[in-house]
Amino acid sequence: MDRRGRASTGRHTSKELTPEEKLKRAEAKIKLLEVENEFLKKLEALERKVKRDR
Repeated sequence: MDRRGRASTGRHTSKELTPEEKLKRAEAKIKLLEVENEFLKKLEALERKVKRDR
């Protein structure tokens, strides 16, 4: 069956991930969130600087 729509991720859900695959995905997600967090911190600091310098 072909899933379509907003909820579809484009990935098959029938395959169970091995513990190693789950760990690798979790580590990648953590790294992504850490990078995103650092980016947001820098963005907020820049916004505060611009606001302060007005």
